[in-house]
Order: sequence, then structure tokens, then C-alpha cells
Amino acid sequence: MKPIVAVLCPMDMEFHAVENVLGLWGETLEGGFEEKHFSANGIDLILARCGVGKTFAAAKAQKVIMTYHPSHVIVCGVAGAVDPALGLFDVVVPDRVIHGDVYLGGPLCKTGVTESAMPMFRGNPAFSESEGFLPDRLGAPAEFKRGTLATLDSFAEEDKKDELEKTCNAACIDMESAAVAQIATLWDVPFTVIRAMSDARTHSFGDFETNAAKACDVAAKALMTLLDSLR
Repeated sequence: MKPIVAVLCPMDMEFHAVENVLGLWGETLEGGFEEKHFSANGIDLILARCGVGKTFAAAKAQKVIMTYHPSHVIVCGVAGAVDPALGLFDVVVPDRVIHGDVYLGGPLCKTGVTESAMPMFRGNPAFSESEGFLPDRLGAPAEFKRGTLATLDSFAEEDKKDELEKTCNAACIDMESAAVAQIATLWDVPFTVIRAMSDARTHSFGDFETNAAKACDVAAKALMTLLDSLR
């Protein structure tokens, strides 16, 4: 039986970049936030657009896991750099994912709201009280950067990036990965995050609009490299 891998892309352009790099016609599974099925190179791949933000991402991750029972979940798309050493279109496959605004426990928590969340993850090897959610890097090559990805509810201004750099040594930020990681961890499904930088540490929203399409293509090609580890 071929493994089932679910790939979640928040935005249309991320979704279509993966479609393009697959070079196949997928079977459409539902309307709205699309889901398509691809069978290629020994893998059954469910490609889903989850929408932007934590709520949409968590809901779609839950739906995809319950419906298709994937053996692995991957988030693929773009991110913003926090680490000044990251350049445009660099690929980050993080080894740590956190909620950068409401962190669930550990030394980074400033809210004190941990009791409802922490017991869900104790004993699960994909979560650490001090490190957050722990993705599988799938043997990512050296040119794919590592580090901490922080998920936020909105684009971050410079003061927020300063805080994330200081408190958790964040390499980059997005708006979905920690939510998907949390759902995957609850279901004991391994997960991986692949993000290409669409903007550098100092940026404007206009930079994102200029660079996002190319960053989507870079992330999609990186996905193909990592899928080799799951065949």
C-alpha cells in the first residue's frame, strides 16, 4: 500500500506552485478550499489549500487527517525572515515550531495560560515543553536552513521580530505552521514544514507582493526533494 502524504498550502499561489511542479493532473476532491489527489512516484499525495491563518490551518489539518489518514503532513509555502542571515528565497526546514504570540508553556510563555494545553502533549515525542513542536526534517540537505519558526496571527513589525529573535532565536515567521503542528501532534502524525523566504528581515508588504510568487516556486521544488524521503 502506497503511503499517503498530505501537503497543506495556505494560499492559492502556494497551492498552484505545488501543482505545477508535480506536472500532473490531480483528481479534485472538493470545492472551496481545494483538495486534490495525486498519485506519483510511489506516493498518494493529498494537496490541500488550507487558507491563511491559524484557524483555517488547524481546521483543514484536522479535516485532512480524519478523512485521509495520512502517514505524514507537510506544510509548504512562504515565510518572512527574522534571522538577518537569511536571504530572499532561502529555504528553511525548521527543527522547531512555536506559537510566537501565545506560546504553550516553557520559558517563553508570558501569559501563564498553560494548564489547558500542556497535558495534551506530555509524553509525545513531537512536542517539548521547552522547545515547542518538533518537526521531522526528512533528511533535508545542508542548503536547506534549519532553526525555529514562529507562527503569528499577523505580519510582524520590526519590534515583534526583535522580541522573537531575543526570546526564542526565531529564524522566520509564518501564520499557519504551529497550528498544523499542534493538530498533527495531537493525532501522532509526523509533520514537516518547508518555507521559502519571500521577504528579508527588513521589509515592507510590497516586498512580499513582489517576491511571493518566486518564493512559492522555490518552496514547491524543495518539497519534491523532501518527498524522496517518504517513498
